[in-house]
Amino acid sequence: MIKWRSAIFFPCLFIPTIGIAQQSLQTVIYDDSNKHPLHGATIQLHRAGDTAIIRTGISNQEGKVALTGLSNGKYELNIHSLGYQDKHLAVIIPGSWPDSIALVPGMMLKEVNITDNVPAVRMKGDTLEYNANKFKTKDNAVVEDLLRKLPGVNVDRDGTIKAQGKEVQKILVDGKEFFGSDPTIATRNLPADMIDKIQVLDKQSETAEFTGIADGQQTKTINLVTKKNRKRGSFGNASAGVGTDNRYEGGVNVNSFMGDMQLSALLKANNVNKSGFNASELLKLIMQDKEMLKNLPPAALSELSRMKGVRIEGNQGAIAEIARPVGLTDTKFGGLNFNNDWNNLKLRSSYFFNDNHSSNTYDYARQYRLPDTAYNYNQTGNTRSNFTNHRVDLSGDIKFSAHTSLKIMPNINFSANTNQQDRRYQSFTADGKTLLNEGTQFSNGNSQQQLFNTNFLLRHRFAQPGRTILLEAKPGYYRNNGETYNTSTSNFYNLPGGQYQENIDQKREDKATVYSLNTNVLYTEPLSRGLSLQAGQQFYLSQGKYDRLVFNRGMPDHYNEPDQLLSDRYDANSWQYTSKLLLAGNYKRFLYTLGTGWQQYYIKGNSDFKGYHVNANYNALLPEAYAEWKPDKYAKLSLRYRMETTAPSVTDLQPLEDNSDPLYIRQGNPLLQQKKMQRLNLSYNSFRLNGQGFFVNGDFSYFNKDITDSIAIVSSSGKQRIIPVNVGGNFNVALSAGKSMSINNNGSSFSAGISTAYSTRTTYTNGLANTNRTVTITPDMQLNYYLGDNINLSARGSASWNKRSFTGSPLLPEQNWLLLYGLESIVSLPANTTLEASTDGFSSLGMAAGYNNTILLLNAAITKGIGKSFSLRAEARDLLNRNTSINRINGNGYIEDRKNNALGRYFLISAIYKFRHFPSSKTKH
Repeated sequence: MIKWRSAIFFPCLFIPTIGIAQQSLQTVIYDDSNKHPLHGATIQLHRAGDTAIIRTGISNQEGKVALTGLSNGKYELNIHSLGYQDKHLAVIIPGSWPDSIALVPGMMLKEVNITDNVPAVRMKGDTLEYNANKFKTKDNAVVEDLLRKLPGVNVDRDGTIKAQGKEVQKILVDGKEFFGSDPTIATRNLPADMIDKIQVLDKQSETAEFTGIADGQQTKTINLVTKKNRKRGSFGNASAGVGTDNRYEGGVNVNSFMGDMQLSALLKANNVNKSGFNASELLKLIMQDKEMLKNLPPAALSELSRMKGVRIEGNQGAIAEIARPVGLTDTKFGGLNFNNDWNNLKLRSSYFFNDNHSSNTYDYARQYRLPDTAYNYNQTGNTRSNFTNHRVDLSGDIKFSAHTSLKIMPNINFSANTNQQDRRYQSFTADGKTLLNEGTQFSNGNSQQQLFNTNFLLRHRFAQPGRTILLEAKPGYYRNNGETYNTSTSNFYNLPGGQYQENIDQKREDKATVYSLNTNVLYTEPLSRGLSLQAGQQFYLSQGKYDRLVFNRGMPDHYNEPDQLLSDRYDANSWQYTSKLLLAGNYKRFLYTLGTGWQQYYIKGNSDFKGYHVNANYNALLPEAYAEWKPDKYAKLSLRYRMETTAPSVTDLQPLEDNSDPLYIRQGNPLLQQKKMQRLNLSYNSFRLNGQGFFVNGDFSYFNKDITDSIAIVSSSGKQRIIPVNVGGNFNVALSAGKSMSINNNGSSFSAGISTAYSTRTTYTNGLANTNRTVTITPDMQLNYYLGDNINLSARGSASWNKRSFTGSPLLPEQNWLLLYGLESIVSLPANTTLEASTDGFSSLGMAAGYNNTILLLNAAITKGIGKSFSLRAEARDLLNRNTSINRINGNGYIEDRKNNALGRYFLISAIYKFRHFPSSKTKH
């Protein structure tokens, strides 16, 4: 039964309008010398006597630019276009708004001495803009190499980009998405020499941009502005490299830009651990079926772990290992990207695929130290996997009129994976003298997933400025089909009844089919100048069928004996109602949004196979707040608070045993309640004209109710049974700060920062609470220095100190250090030759004997240009052959030291062809 509270705020959709009129005004910008319209001119509007910019716009092909939601008053207009003199106008609304604006071309002199007086870094409104010409890169450099040179921007070895302390989630090329939402596709494939400006901004959500109501859902975004003479023409490169130990790397990248049209094709392959995974696409699959996590290769988990908003359960050590993928990977990936803007249609489209083969050899040593249980668990093994993914992303934004538009965003995703594991395991008493168990396991499986969804977004602006309505519908379909063979033999030696052997030889079939529909209505009503009310109603419906059938081997090569204990056919239907009411204000340099919501979530599960039912009803009050203050045009202080909920998954609720690991038996809990978390974020950013930047970010998360593991351990055998339970009081606190500065005004820069984190997480072992407290402190620095025009030096380093304690495990080691450091030099030599040398260091201190280690990787490369298009490159990676993967994680009453396989020394020789074809920019009229 639907309760009355689900519609408590919906009547607010009909609140009448009060307050003063607002207007939408338009002007045309043209060239004063030939009267032709100017495309791409920027216009900024601010109130007279106030430097805070309140509206911005860019002229279209006809030179037209429109600004909406303007109230009466005195304003100042600033108009800028490359190659023209800037213009400044004082206007009054109503009365003196210009119908057209003429820009005068820059003065032409008979003799010109060209001096680049554009600063390396500057602020343009809320956007931090870097002049790419001020930062030198090596020949054949890609955008990622350029980003590493920018003050305030850090690029990790895995490609993760941070700007002003926040992770960059989106890369745009001239304002358009490039191959969807994966930043590394653009940064690792576009040439650096085609970039004119790098703009760093906090992009508002699509809803906030349309309604004008700030919701705090900002995405750190980099927009790559191409050079003016690179917006029409074709460019790209092709490379092929072979090396020792059968190493190879190569590919082709072709791009064609024609004004608003962008066409790109990409095809690459390598076996040197360079991934082609897209985290956002993986997340869509995992949200439908958590079982996907078990089948992802290390490189895919690495991409997923870095995605904003993704919270992978576990400790910092385990997450660090995921973020630094282990094993050996052979990857092939590529795709097509096409974007274009017509008069009433904006099209974004891309197809992308990747095929990943990975293998790993591992050795793990785990120590359990609990008040009533203490033993050691060791395992060694090999894994092999193949993961293939195809995805199609489309987006068509259709403009019916100046007030109404429809955006349609279909998404198609196909994935398939196979995996094998062969491992050996043993458990001993804490003193290492008594063997508790030992065994072997071999498993192999395959699965296929299909995901289809489409987002329909209808937006309408009423005649009353500021009054808007947004209607959204998102139907979806997901299907999974998997098959796993599991064979194991486990011997238990310390049982009261004597030795016991357990054998498993099973085939498991998993099938899931889910249909879903998500709808949302959002209405915004202006109340007065600078004050608006927003009301919304969201409805979500999901219907799923989940089948798990397990068969024991009854005769050779035949699995024909159903295992009733492990099998189930389960139907789950869920629906959710969320009502929201928000009040938003904007006063000079201060804006805010305050509101609350009421959410109800129902889930009904039914198993005709086993005869049980799940009937859960969750509700929550969801307050939220966002505030932003700009003390001046170079700084911003923002605060965001919200309550979030996450309902348990089908796997968490279903009371079905999973014996995929014979020593760790998992089972769902139908009494589980939803997660409730309060999250608070406070951030401050500033950047001055002298190139100095400063940021502070603070995050606090408190779990009113969390989901954790309750583990029952049989101390005599080491076997565990695990079920999810609710717990309260978990929290995480993180604080980071950093400062960057320019040096010598030649592109040189220095940045330093520090981050700290404290977290508590409670689990249960044998009915006893065990709280894990973790403290992490990590200072870091980065230096980029130019010695003249031919030598560039880069240095980076961080030192992470981790201290952990367990209330139930006082005997476990408590602290360790993880050090990361590196040095890189690029030297330009005569005869079109470039020499590169670098070191990458990793040190782990304070771990168990045999696991403390210092890894120093030495790399070198030399590139020789041949003419304008060809070059040869010879490189050596890990000259000392020192690369290993060692890490420590901590869990429910244990610590575990891990060794994994890693890519070692190799040499590679590559041939590179670079082509550029940009016709003359002269246009006949």
